[in-house]
Amino acid sequence: MSKVNGHGLFTPEEKCLFRVLSAALWTGATDKTTDETRSVALRVDDAPDKDRLLTMAQEHAVLSLLYPLLEGEEQIPDPLAACIRNESIRTVQQNYRLMFLSHYLAEQMEKRGAAVAVIKGVIASDGYPVPELRKSGDVDLLLFGGKALEEAERVMEETGFKKDGQQHSAHHHTWRTPEGIDIELHVMLAEPFDDREINAVLERQMDRMSSRVCRKSVMGLEFPVLADGDHAYYLLIHMLHHFLRAGFGLKLLCDWTVFWNLPRQEDEVRRYIEQVKETGLTGFSEMVTCLCTHYLGLKKEHVRLFFAGCYSRREYGGFMREILDAGEFGMQEESRMVVIRHGGIGGYMREFHHQMCLNYPEKSKIPLLWPALWIAALGRFLINNRKRRGVSAIRILRKAGERGRQVEKLDLFKKD
Repeated sequence: MSKVNGHGLFTPEEKCLFRVLSAALWTGATDKTTDETRSVALRVDDAPDKDRLLTMAQEHAVLSLLYPLLEGEEQIPDPLAACIRNESIRTVQQNYRLMFLSHYLAEQMEKRGAAVAVIKGVIASDGYPVPELRKSGDVDLLLFGGKALEEAERVMEETGFKKDGQQHSAHHHTWRTPEGIDIELHVMLAEPFDDREINAVLERQMDRMSSRVCRKSVMGLEFPVLADGDHAYYLLIHMLHHFLRAGFGLKLLCDWTVFWNLPRQEDEVRRYIEQVKETGLTGFSEMVTCLCTHYLGLKKEHVRLFFAGCYSRREYGGFMREILDAGEFGMQEESRMVVIRHGGIGGYMREFHHQMCLNYPEKSKIPLLWPALWIAALGRFLINNRKRRGVSAIRILRKAGERGRQVEKLDLFKKD
């Protein structure tokens, strides 16, 4: 892995990937100049190691977005072209399956009176030049209220889907189709953070979102969706959720770029700003927007109401380095699990207690059980990482500390 070193932040292949993605994501009005600029950008002749370029795109789940390369004037090596073409075909086929499944399930739940919104997946793809090329692997539905979950699970049972016997997440319940497609029924915006006040804010935000669910046509089908301001806020929370665990890759930044490169009503943008301020995520919002403007073609004039450009090149370059090294959802480094947000031994202890609460959500409400739960959580941590991940606890803790130092610059959960 390349590291931050003066001005040598990225390899030629990484720079090439940024440029190609930026051109592939652009959905603005086209004219002759724009077409010519885009044609030049859609080239890989300055990437010495084209196999590495392909591998990197696969690691970040953006390989199918490179399909415009095959339509350009440059002669793409046959093996590279075949990989892009095959991945694109698989992605398109999978996305149509997921789109119709999302539509059917949301429709059935609404007929039962369940308040639901389709998130991620087909909704995130809306606005891409070719929506079908945005890779997705499952169906995500956001449910508002306990009744909605009850009705949704009845729909799952009646459709013949099976509930995952091992639920590893508190913020969603996973069901699986006979073909192996996961359906995630989300009951919270994200896993609980290690800040009760912020978790309470997220609950209030979700309650408000439920009254603003609207309908939107995507690729010819109508879906219940979050309002634009709420959708932007959810995208940010989703990125933060993954960043504070193993990390997230370029695909989520592509979603952010595509979303904000389309015109948005000013009242929706201001709603997003208010939600971000209430949650204390101004720094994180600034950082991800900074990455997208510098590397992925997000137009600064589209985000002028909330983007100040206050991070230095070394700061935002270092953050992009972190995202590149992580791959999609941190899968490229086994030592990635969490981030230590607070320095010193106290920060490690706080995060360990937080992880214990996530592993034992009901029992952890009883303080008398904490000592036993700490021991159980520690045992699970050591055994799982040694046997399943093949990585030592020391490596995980060291990596968590390193990433924590980068988080300090973001002032997470600190309100203005």
